[in-house]
Amino acid sequence: MRELTVLAFAKLNLTLRVVGRREDGYHLLQSLFCAVDLADRITLAPRERGIELVAPAELGPPEANLAVRAARALLPAGQPGVRIELAKGIPAGAGLGGGSADAAAVLAGLNELFSLGLPLDELRAIAADLGADVPFFLGPSPAWVEGIGDRITPVDLALPAAFLILVPPFRCPTAAVYRQYDELGLPSSAPGPVASVPPFPNDLWPAALRLWPELGAVRDVLASAAPGGVGMTGSGSALFASFPSRAAAVAARDRITPRIGGEVFVASPIRSGYRI
Repeated sequence: MRELTVLAFAKLNLTLRVVGRREDGYHLLQSLFCAVDLADRITLAPRERGIELVAPAELGPPEANLAVRAARALLPAGQPGVRIELAKGIPAGAGLGGGSADAAAVLAGLNELFSLGLPLDELRAIAADLGADVPFFLGPSPAWVEGIGDRITPVDLALPAAFLILVPPFRCPTAAVYRQYDELGLPSSAPGPVASVPPFPNDLWPAALRLWPELGAVRDVLASAAPGGVGMTGSGSALFASFPSRAAAVAARDRITPRIGGEVFVASPIRSGYRI
């Protein structure tokens, strides 16, 4: 049986509003998700039984990896088995959704590789058990995502031609940011759809900035080269800015890269969270 390669794309939260909180503590969100062409590359190869992961050691133990968990959810008996080779292009832990994208790509890829024939709704139900962001990556982009990631509506919205994504040399753990958000006592945003972007509002920004004040300097550097506005994706630490063309984003990258630490990427919006 053939190998199959799947590209798992990063996401940006072009908007992120905290609109409430459930009794169990989960924050209720409204967010405009957009997939961009910064990607991990996943190669799936059948094996007799069991799940093998070949990935950078810094990603941690295989049993904790979302790609492995996705394979186990779809192939619970481990037969047929699969070898998952994961080449990272998306920085981990920066709010770009790389782990969730990998899980979705594995679900879609195994569905194709083994001709399982599972419909999107069934794949999304499996994805929801893996993580709040995973279902988005199985469908079209951009999409309006609500609740705890369980309500997804594709949207037809004009998007910038390109983004400059800046990943600082530090991370903002999601749990810490939400805890700080609660401690700040910020009021919930009023729910409602997004008519256009930019601007790129993110209700978690004050909490992330309180914990990591250096984010302010990073944002200022990015804003100095970005006429289209600056935003933060997820709970950080990655920030992004929009540009009217990819060439303009590349020029801005070249201007600001000597002034900052971390990684800088140019990416464009795409219409799906994965590609086979």
